[in-house]
Amino acid sequence: MSEFRRRYSDKAPKLARQHISRLAFVLAGLLIAVTSVSLLFVGFVATRASTQQTIANEERLFRSVVADQQITLVREQIGVASSDVSVNRLVKTFDPAFARETFDTLWTNYRHDKVILISGSRQVMAESFQDYTHIVTRPLAETPELESIVDELTTKYMLNRVRVPGGFGHRSLQDLDASAFAMTGFVRIDGKPALYGAMPVIPDRYEATLPDGAPMILLSALFIDDPLLKKLNAQPAFRSFTFAETIPSPLEGPSHLISDLSQSPIGVFRWKSESATASIWPTIIPVIAILSVALGVLAFGIAWRIGRLTTSLQASEQQNRYLALHDTLSGLGNRLLFNRVLASSAKELPDKRFAVLHCDLDRFKAVNDTFGHAAGDTVIKTIAERLKAGVGRQGLVCRIGGDEFMIIYRNDTARAQLKALCDTLIASAQEPVPLAEGKQTAVGLSIGIARAPEDGSDPEELVGLSDAALYHSKALGRCRFSFFAETPAAEGAWTAEFTGDQTARPEEKKKAHG
Repeated sequence: MSEFRRRYSDKAPKLARQHISRLAFVLAGLLIAVTSVSLLFVGFVATRASTQQTIANEERLFRSVVADQQITLVREQIGVASSDVSVNRLVKTFDPAFARETFDTLWTNYRHDKVILISGSRQVMAESFQDYTHIVTRPLAETPELESIVDELTTKYMLNRVRVPGGFGHRSLQDLDASAFAMTGFVRIDGKPALYGAMPVIPDRYEATLPDGAPMILLSALFIDDPLLKKLNAQPAFRSFTFAETIPSPLEGPSHLISDLSQSPIGVFRWKSESATASIWPTIIPVIAILSVALGVLAFGIAWRIGRLTTSLQASEQQNRYLALHDTLSGLGNRLLFNRVLASSAKELPDKRFAVLHCDLDRFKAVNDTFGHAAGDTVIKTIAERLKAGVGRQGLVCRIGGDEFMIIYRNDTARAQLKALCDTLIASAQEPVPLAEGKQTAVGLSIGIARAPEDGSDPEELVGLSDAALYHSKALGRCRFSFFAETPAAEGAWTAEFTGDQTARPEEKKKAHG
């Protein structure tokens, strides 16, 4: 019996059950381990992808901020460089007192750290550092870092120069992109890295003429110091935003490398990405711990986390798409959105008619000069809201730059309807605009109207026609609207000129060519 009991007792099955149990635990542990490793891998990939996408979005946003600052620098120069007075008192006859006054304006109003005036014979005529202006005549060769800028800007000037009675003029800046007549970028000046803008001194009313030869050039620079860093970081608000002239190798993390015109590195902007504070590891690790108790809870946790991550990425992409198509100040569509909608509307002609309204504020510069740029921003936002409310759902209102607005109106393009709309828009624009500290101001609105397909069907042509009508409204005294068909340009001069030089209005070209 002892042998029988030894062979067939329940001890052997008990050992088998223990073995299966151990195997089940091992398999369960292995399954948990494999699942945990898989989750760790998914978390690593998702975190890496999210980090890379966030960094790419931040770098794209910063490039846009830098480009906006460069354009702003050129726009600030236009007020003094594009002037008949400047041509007479700087180019034709160099007036040191006027040069000091010009430099003081750029420092006082816009805080341009460095301003240099370069003659057509490549002589530095005046230069300033902040509020100190030095009148000096020295060769440009003493500042070799500026020679390539002067060369390229001279080439742009020659392409835009036009012959007029008594000398030369320059194409209108109205429809020219800043890159067509100005230079912007980064350069070392006085051994310091700086953001610069440069443009030729040209007439604005064509009452003064330019001599033959290379242009006189006005160059302004903002040194890359704490004030400029604060200005550049005002919109993105990056953490630990810095600039370093020493470029580390390898360059890791979000950054923006800048170089001069010869592609020689100057320095790098760096910051800490927001992805560093959005890590998903603190959430995944507790979920992995829960996995040892219930694989089902873990599976739900993974799906939940991936869903949140996808939603976050989609929200980020939607925000970037919105920022790419809208003006950040007014909330209206920008030039890119306007061009897209205009192109799609043109394709639906003649079945679906529409009108293009080119709007420009009157007396807006006086608001900036009197109350400051913050008040100017308030006026832009208020007028944008009024235009959007006036147009309603029947059209698209876009801000294409400065105090210019464009409207694509699709509801009813009959002249009576458009007149009623323009009357409403002009009246709403003339209402007082409340400002800070209980102050208020008022501006006007001039409108140019081009109807499609009556006036044209090509998108670029319609923009040009509405601009010509706007110019006619301005010439008639502002705070009014004009149909292109009622302007002198509609008699045929605009069509002939439009096929040749699309950047100048017919009246401007007529004056430029005598």
